[in-house]
Amino acid sequence: MAPLAVLKQVTYTYPGAARTALQTVDLTIDAAEVVLVIGGSGSGKTTLLRCLNGIVPRFHGGVFGGSVTVEGLDTRSEPSRCLARSVGLVFQDPESQSVMTGVERELAFGLENLGVPSADITRLVEEALISTGLSHLRHAPLSELSGGELQRVALAGVIAMQPRILALDEPTSQLDPVSSEDLLAAIRRLSEDTGAAIVLAEHRIERCLHLATRVVVLDQGELIRDDDPDTFARWAAIARPDWLTPIGRLFSRRPSTPKGHPPTPDGRLPFTVKDAHALLARDDSCRLIPSWHDDPPRRSSEAVLSAEKLTIGYDPELPLAVGLDLTVDRGEVVALMGENGVGKSTLVKHFNGLLRPLRGRVVLGGLDVATLSVSDAARLCGYLGQNPGDYFVKESVAAEIAYSLATLDLRGERAAQLSERVIADLDLADLLERDPRGLSGGERTRAALAIVACAEPPLLVLDEPTRGVDPPHKTGLAKLLRAWAAAGRTTFVVTHDVEFAARAASRVILLGPDGILADGSPRHVLHRALFFTTQIDRLLRDVTPGALLDDEVTWEATS
Repeated sequence: MAPLAVLKQVTYTYPGAARTALQTVDLTIDAAEVVLVIGGSGSGKTTLLRCLNGIVPRFHGGVFGGSVTVEGLDTRSEPSRCLARSVGLVFQDPESQSVMTGVERELAFGLENLGVPSADITRLVEEALISTGLSHLRHAPLSELSGGELQRVALAGVIAMQPRILALDEPTSQLDPVSSEDLLAAIRRLSEDTGAAIVLAEHRIERCLHLATRVVVLDQGELIRDDDPDTFARWAAIARPDWLTPIGRLFSRRPSTPKGHPPTPDGRLPFTVKDAHALLARDDSCRLIPSWHDDPPRRSSEAVLSAEKLTIGYDPELPLAVGLDLTVDRGEVVALMGENGVGKSTLVKHFNGLLRPLRGRVVLGGLDVATLSVSDAARLCGYLGQNPGDYFVKESVAAEIAYSLATLDLRGERAAQLSERVIADLDLADLLERDPRGLSGGERTRAALAIVACAEPPLLVLDEPTRGVDPPHKTGLAKLLRAWAAAGRTTFVVTHDVEFAARAASRVILLGPDGILADGSPRHVLHRALFFTTQIDRLLRDVTPGALLDDEVTWEATS
């Protein structure tokens, strides 16, 4: 059977870019494959996906070499409407993919442009709504959806068109753990049942490595690995352990048994909790012991922010949360979690006055937010929203940072010190002369965070800050937030990334439809949770109770 897509010697450079985004890439994609594409921020993952439907180079311009064919069609010469039947692309930023105003109309839009009969459109839209868990939102305006809900709408719109190749760019980056598992399972079923190929660029490898049939690794635009998942894992255990799942990293450190066996039978590393349980039961020559210490109690400190009897929402008749009471102290890293659409982003927009409460009040730095000007609120509470592109007004990252400091009347040596510090903290030295709009998703997030953080506000609110961020930079961000906390700065993080919350936060708040469901240390809130917990806790909750991360346990020989 002929392959669905063939990339031959593909080299591409974006207009004005100093280096190539892709360098002599050769890749073949067959029917029913699930190809996981990984690599650092800016390694070329998004560009590779864009090549599959001709957006690169047709829309972006630039210099393109080599060829890409999909079902025998050359993506550079074939009309876009023809390629749309073969390749469906879900962008990293779902906000940029929306065209219509309502969910059902958005799903029908692509089908209408393909000339699908009305009766078939109705049926396909219904099936797409069901498969992505969006039936209850069929009549909802897109403007009222959360980022995760918009992400599912974008995916549902592409699924409805039944492409032969489904190219997904970070499809779970804004999804809660339950929605993520359900969505990835639905995508895998689609591949198995229809023969569609799935090409998936994703940083949260623990969510999807077990679903992949192949793993493609990009580095600085070059394709450096194209392996089955087991071969990839054995390579990553030595060369790039940060690209393994937490369970994979844990078992890669397992010592050889006294009987001379490798850490796992035939050298394979587990990807899932189920596989890891089987390995632990099979060989008891090693055991796991805790190497973590109890979380220090939350110290009493001055409150940076408090919410009093807060009722939030957009419709007074249908509030998202009623009567919330919340205090955030100096030096905390607070992770706010909860299912998509529960009101997390809405809540934090009240912290600096972007939204006004339906009832109650927010006190920031001892002052009622309702009485503060926009500039005064910004000095007390920096805010990084889900779309970093909203923060860029200049032509280079360096100019963005300088402009942010000047806006806050920070100049001279003080501004230079702050600029130097934030550039080092967020690893931006190599990006300073680049246009922030041309950066990868993870690079844009880091640049936008620098713009907000360089003024060192007492409270920094980050909404999905790990979206598009690769594992090494995500680990670095967790360490940075902890360091800021030690220096007395406070960070409030909205996230669906449980592994990041466990590593970065000193406190986790779980928000539900009826208000705050849990509030405490990560070990208190995440341990023994069903879904809002880590891979390690799921595996070891009865073995080393309280361990959340792979580096919080060690192996010990039993004989």
